[in-house]
Amino acid sequence: MRISFLLLFFTATLHAQNLEQLIEVRQGTLPIILTVPHGGTLKPENVLARRYGVTGIDSNTAPLTEMIIEELAARYGGRPHAIFSRLHRSRLDPNREIKEAAQGEPTAEAAWHGFHDSTQRACDAVMKKHGTGLLLDIHGHRHLDQRVELGYLVKSEQLRPGDAALNADAALIASTSIRELDQRSPQSFAELLRGPHSLGSLLEARGFRSVPSPDKPRPGIMASYFSGAYDIAAHGSRDGGTVSAIQIECPWNGIRDKPENQRRFAKALAEALGIYFETHFGRALKAR
Repeated sequence: MRISFLLLFFTATLHAQNLEQLIEVRQGTLPIILTVPHGGTLKPENVLARRYGVTGIDSNTAPLTEMIIEELAARYGGRPHAIFSRLHRSRLDPNREIKEAAQGEPTAEAAWHGFHDSTQRACDAVMKKHGTGLLLDIHGHRHLDQRVELGYLVKSEQLRPGDAALNADAALIASTSIRELDQRSPQSFAELLRGPHSLGSLLEARGFRSVPSPDKPRPGIMASYFSGAYDIAAHGSRDGGTVSAIQIECPWNGIRDKPENQRRFAKALAEALGIYFETHFGRALKAR
């Protein structure tokens, strides 16, 4: 009996240690959570490769996020919560529901739960300490139009109507990952998405072309655009809570390609978030 108990304890401890290597979790003091689902490089031999779905890595999103953490700390005196999947996307895709994400592989399933349980705990901690907050899901794309794509669970075709139509579409607003922030912000839903104080506008003012934004309120006809997926649906405010979420898709050219460009974007995003919080959350971005 004692031997069996010790063996079970050892197995559970080893599993927990292995999981910590696959999912890295950092606690923060700012009302911001950063998630990095596709930047991992680990391909353990004991974790079977996924048989279907996208398996390519979002190159350099992990070092880019490290720089964002550093710039937020330097500017606001605290660090965001951060959750990194260190598994290569060929082994796990945390930005999908578990069936597609792990495809029945036990270690990948445990890592998926670790990623999302940790993300939810970070959201809960932000709500308890700050009352409200923002989750940013960091990704990379290589679309022909090299803009920062900001996803709110609003599809490309849903961005086609004018601002008045967007503001009148209560069902659409309720289905977005910024549902609660729309209620909180003094600005309209359309302004929140693509107005002069939208995140896209704030990034464009700092040299990074973005969509949606005042300059590009909607993607072009037939243009590729990522509107957001599982992470921001599961942890944004669509289904409740006061943490809203945005998927940030960074192009390769001018952002992810070189360390100096990663640093430039990290500084721009950190600066933009300070204005964004004051405008839409009605409070200064600072640690507690």
